[in-house]
Amino acid sequence: MGQGEFIVNNSSHWRQWIQLQDWTMYGILVSIFLIWRIGAVGGWSSYCWILLILSLMTVRRDQVEVEWKRFFLFSVPLLGLFYYFYSTGDGIWIHMAFKIFKNSSHVFRWDNLMNSIPLNSAGWVRTFHTPFLDRVMVWIYNYGFVMSLWVCIIRAYWTRSIKKMLSYALSGHLLQFPLILPFYNLVLLHEVWYVRHQPDLLHRTFTSHNELLVNVMNCFPSMHTSISFAMLLLALREKDQFFKVIMVMYCSSIIVSTMYLQIHWIADVIAGILFAWGVVKLSDFILNLASTKLLPSNFKRFYLANVSATIAA
Repeated sequence: MGQGEFIVNNSSHWRQWIQLQDWTMYGILVSIFLIWRIGAVGGWSSYCWILLILSLMTVRRDQVEVEWKRFFLFSVPLLGLFYYFYSTGDGIWIHMAFKIFKNSSHVFRWDNLMNSIPLNSAGWVRTFHTPFLDRVMVWIYNYGFVMSLWVCIIRAYWTRSIKKMLSYALSGHLLQFPLILPFYNLVLLHEVWYVRHQPDLLHRTFTSHNELLVNVMNCFPSMHTSISFAMLLLALREKDQFFKVIMVMYCSSIIVSTMYLQIHWIADVIAGILFAWGVVKLSDFILNLASTKLLPSNFKRFYLANVSATIAA
């Protein structure tokens, strides 16, 4: 057997082996592993997993017509990239926060101003409070900053829509982090409980006074509010009513928790809502530009090949 014939036979053998593999099943297994790792890194509680499962119960109503194998070819690396950013993001954010604290050029110092505005402290939100409700709100606040985003991204993943995954990601932390930093660098505003000399209802412990100041100084606008409201705006575009109800309840409770726990001022929340709306519009513009002007036509033909064939049949 000549060398050329050997190469042809070997290539044919590998091509046959690849065709015989159940790549859809491999994609599902890798996807489940990545989602498990995302939850493990985030220290998700059992209630977080229940919330995610509830959001996925009616996912088929929003699924798009894309072949699983082609979808996994691009979506698994994308989900893996999101996982990487998530697993390393805390260190990056803490480093940036300390850098802002050390080199800040706060032009506006709003503690006294915000405290002087009637009802701005949102103390009225705690008109009814119990130890149980306190614990619920602490759970909602502690996990809401990332859970509202991950629930939407993972659900978008199982709808087989890369565009929706990118829409949620861009409207969330990917665009909001860099865009919100100028506000935090210009405006010095501490959390409500700190300014009003109240107990910290999150019961946080800090190793130093500097660490405490870093954690309570970046209030305007409220990023808990902006992340959750952006996810709410995008979730309302989905077809499934059950998912919409879940996200309305969950995202609204995150916003309420920031006031109930005396973290954010009413002005922070309003600013966060407006900021979220602007970021969602910017994300829409970027994705529309990318899909119509920048995405190669060859990619579209390959990715949607099975859809075209189905329509033709």
